[in-house]
Amino acid sequence: MKKYLSIIFVFIIFVSCEENFEPFGDLRVKYVLNCIIRGDTTFQVATLTKTYANGNYNPYSNTVDPNVKGALIRVWNGDSVVIFRDTTFNRQVDNKYQTPYNAYYTNKFKLVGNKLEMEAILPNGVRLSSETDQPNPIKFIYVDKVVPPKTKSYVEFIWDPGLVDNAYLTQVSIYYFKKDDPQQEIRIAHVPARYVNQDGRSFAIYPKPSNDNKLELYVETISKTMELISEGDPNKSNYVILGPFLEVASFNKNLSTYFNSIARANDAYTVNLNEIDYTNITNGIGIFGIFLHNYWSFDFTHAYIKSFGYTPGLADVVPPL
Repeated sequence: MKKYLSIIFVFIIFVSCEENFEPFGDLRVKYVLNCIIRGDTTFQVATLTKTYANGNYNPYSNTVDPNVKGALIRVWNGDSVVIFRDTTFNRQVDNKYQTPYNAYYTNKFKLVGNKLEMEAILPNGVRLSSETDQPNPIKFIYVDKVVPPKTKSYVEFIWDPGLVDNAYLTQVSIYYFKKDDPQQEIRIAHVPARYVNQDGRSFAIYPKPSNDNKLELYVETISKTMELISEGDPNKSNYVILGPFLEVASFNKNLSTYFNSIARANDAYTVNLNEIDYTNITNGIGIFGIFLHNYWSFDFTHAYIKSFGYTPGLADVVPPL
């Protein structure tokens, strides 16, 4: 047995000396096209980059800008065609790339078609293409209208589930302003999904995309956010609370598939070796998708607002039985 082990050991040394280990093969250039259409705005952005490799195998050491300039990007939207303009944005002073950031945009896009088609023709003649469908609109089927509710410690919102495995992203926000602000500018405090305590400090955990067609948010989480609005300021009555609202984003099939492919329930010690590279770009990689928003406004009772020392900004409401 020792004889065979010695032979194997010598063989490994011999092979290692004869040929350097190369973890990567020759680079195959791939082009990356990303464009997420928002249904609630006419301003849309697309990015176009390409893959790259570094000699030291550290991707963060790259200083050559991978953005692709001078491409023709078009989107067929119903009976019209929208052309994205090539533009640049200034980077931060300490950015490793010394050239402006390149992207493509249009501010004349109004979503009208159920199906969109996209095409990008690069300066070297390479053509990327994709198509995508609109997601299901958000239709609420149950909502809690008042905080705090009388009979439970949380508020609940449920909407039509739509397609199987449809992904959604939720956000509850609180609108308020300060009396001593000459402009009385409306401010927004975002409510996280929950707070966690670690080493004597509180950290906010914000919502992630989920396949759940409902949101349950505990009143204690809302109350913690209310307290933080005036943290460090003893003049609590200077804060005028207008009320909260819920925003739900519905992702279409392509975006939902992408988020479902990267969703993980691993702990901090888990390493994934089988990550899925989902793409719906023909002749390239990337994502072309659509998401739609819907909003639901609910109310705080005056008693709840005053319990923090704040000033109610809207008419009082009575929680249902």
